[in-house]
Amino acid sequence: MFFAPLSVLLLHSFTLLAAHPLSPRANNLVPTVNPTAYLPDGGAGTYPRLAHLADGSVLGTVTTSSQGTAVLTVTRSTDGARTFSAWGTIASSTGDLDNTYVQQLANGDVVATFRNHDKNAAGAYTFYRISASISHDNGKTWTFLSQVDQRAAAGVNGLWEPYMRIAKSGALQVYYAAENAGNDQDILVRSSTDNGLTWSGATTVAGGTTTGRDGMPGCTDFTSGGAARVLCVFETTEGTGSLFTVKSVVSSDDGVSFSGRAQVFVPGGASHNGINSAFSSLTLVADDDFNLAGAPSVVTTSAGTLVVSFMTDEDNTASHAGWRRDEDPHVFLGKPPVWGQKTTVLPIASFWPGLFARVDGSNTVVACADNGGARCHEVSFA
Repeated sequence: MFFAPLSVLLLHSFTLLAAHPLSPRANNLVPTVNPTAYLPDGGAGTYPRLAHLADGSVLGTVTTSSQGTAVLTVTRSTDGARTFSAWGTIASSTGDLDNTYVQQLANGDVVATFRNHDKNAAGAYTFYRISASISHDNGKTWTFLSQVDQRAAAGVNGLWEPYMRIAKSGALQVYYAAENAGNDQDILVRSSTDNGLTWSGATTVAGGTTTGRDGMPGCTDFTSGGAARVLCVFETTEGTGSLFTVKSVVSSDDGVSFSGRAQVFVPGGASHNGINSAFSSLTLVADDDFNLAGAPSVVTTSAGTLVVSFMTDEDNTASHAGWRRDEDPHVFLGKPPVWGQKTTVLPIASFWPGLFARVDGSNTVVACADNGGARCHEVSFA
């Protein structure tokens, strides 16, 4: 399986009105990729994610495996996510354990959410969970906290890829993908007002009125015209049959409801539409003449720039079959603005990217992906 590079696109966040054109300054921002690779777990693991803590440290999480056991591993950096040391383990399982996302609470505790599924001896899924664990010592030791959502396997009904956000109200929100059928999946959100101990009912963020596999959500807070907004991006097959593109929705009420579904990125290439493919849970099998984009993440830099990342096979001219992703940013303010400055961060083959925004006032992000193991590069915009 060959995949195109991990890339980024950006849009400068500023006062923007739907009826007005974008500021030239937004389109003229130039991204620069630092060639130095940062290794969250010594170059091992997959699904890398970074999280800033109040003490100034950065936690790195990856999924590793050893002799059939998956391990959610935590590392720690005290130099701004440039070097990491071993720190802790969230959980381990012989089942399907992956998709870790970490969020610090106002009281200093750290919550991790992740997929935590059971399989039978034949490898078929029997039970799906989005689980939560908690740490009281900055991510060094962990204990089980709660099940955000869970259900027995019945056809194609898996739960995947949690993302967490602290709402302006103080509630902890978990966004995740929930399968309805092989060709349909929605993004849901649940909220907790007791630091992850119990959870609200699910609200649909995206996919409730469309058919397609909306998945792998990522969200960020930003301000438009002085008003707080939440932008969520996700991959989807809506309107393409079986090809993945990246779309977005926006909330103006702190993540209570979302609207303004808009296109963020559509990959180019031959056979972009009408490709013959087959779905099996999260696996896409297709012919060797297609392009896909997915696994998006989005952040707002501390200087106010919106950046989206994703993986894609758009730039791969070799014969290949499988997943591909790419990076692209988008915000919807009444009508889609122009996203641009697509930039390659990691080469073929790179998978499951994530973004981390520095909190030092710089217009800088750290983009990570599995490129023969977890690797990260700093990207600055000027």
